[in-house]
Amino acid sequence: MPKLGLFMPPRLRSGQEAEVERHASWLELFYDLVFVAAVAQLATSLGSDYSWGGILRFSGLFIPVWWAWVGHTFYLTRFDTEDVGHRLLTFAQMTAATSLAVHVPAALGATSAGFALSYASIRSILVAEYLRAGRHIPEVRPLTSRYAAGFSAAASLWALSVLVPVPWRFGLWGTALVVDFLTPLTAGQLHVRFPPHLMHLPERFGLFTIIVIGEAVVSVVTGIGAAGLTLESGMAGMMGLLVAFALWWGYFEGAKGAAVRALSAKKHVRRYQLWLYSHLPLLMGITATAVGVRHVLHLAPGKALPFPEGWLLSLSVAASVLALNAIFLAAFSGSTRHLHRFLIPYYVIALLGIATGTVSGILPGIALLGILSLLCVAQIIFSLREMPTADAD
Repeated sequence: MPKLGLFMPPRLRSGQEAEVERHASWLELFYDLVFVAAVAQLATSLGSDYSWGGILRFSGLFIPVWWAWVGHTFYLTRFDTEDVGHRLLTFAQMTAATSLAVHVPAALGATSAGFALSYASIRSILVAEYLRAGRHIPEVRPLTSRYAAGFSAAASLWALSVLVPVPWRFGLWGTALVVDFLTPLTAGQLHVRFPPHLMHLPERFGLFTIIVIGEAVVSVVTGIGAAGLTLESGMAGMMGLLVAFALWWGYFEGAKGAAVRALSAKKHVRRYQLWLYSHLPLLMGITATAVGVRHVLHLAPGKALPFPEGWLLSLSVAASVLALNAIFLAAFSGSTRHLHRFLIPYYVIALLGIATGTVSGILPGIALLGILSLLCVAQIIFSLREMPTADAD
């Protein structure tokens, strides 16, 4: 094991090193634990208000939490350096992310100022990391300067929002998120010059996906614990686990979401961005599905979910399947005339999931979950087909 340096300059991990085997570090896994807590907080908040308004509030908070994790991950995939300075900056981000998670339950109410300042702190530390990288690696300054400027502007808007009363404060949050998202989207050829590591990045996103799928398992355990173990709750719990298993299968086996990127950044910048941003609806859909399963477990035997809740559960499963399709499209190397034909069964599954929501108010909750489980099993079966052959680009 190499000796830990005190303050070593960041080094560029793009280019030829993208071909070198590279896995998540222990520090990155430790960093992820904070976001385990944040996702749990988001799921708990959604569980207390599983409605259209609740899903809107959940989405508005999930986006900055996910983007905070993405920002640190993308920095590390290019500039990770094992030194004390980097560890201290990571710990500072973890502290700010912990504060973010603490403020989630009332982030759109009493603790909105704390949530905004926590997020501004996370982005400000990220800006400091990019400025540090640009100072030591002159050739990457076009990228680091662009990121530092964009993320600084967004962080400033988040910080200034505490001076603006609610609900106008949330308008500044939305503007800041647009700036945050546009900063890497408009980087253009800089992604080609300094691509992310094509092994490290998918592994990191796979690990975060596992964290979110884990929330579905927690929902089954806590749901059965609250309802008591009976034949019906046991069956519902098995179905909930089956849905979680199908989503895991769909990501890691069907969509190949965590597979090593076979794409050339020069030719496939749009695919790379589709792969990245498709994770957002996938992770929100999985979390909302987990909350819906927990609500089914809390039902009295034979009782139906309230119609809005049944709709949300069905739409969450459908959204997850559609997001998996998008990730598959982004991950598939080369073009093919047969690709969309290959994906038709998955689109049909998503449509059937949506259609199931229309009768959710008259079906017992366990029957609704049973139909969604069967659709998930069908997704696994279709994923066992032979992959289409890629035509040359």
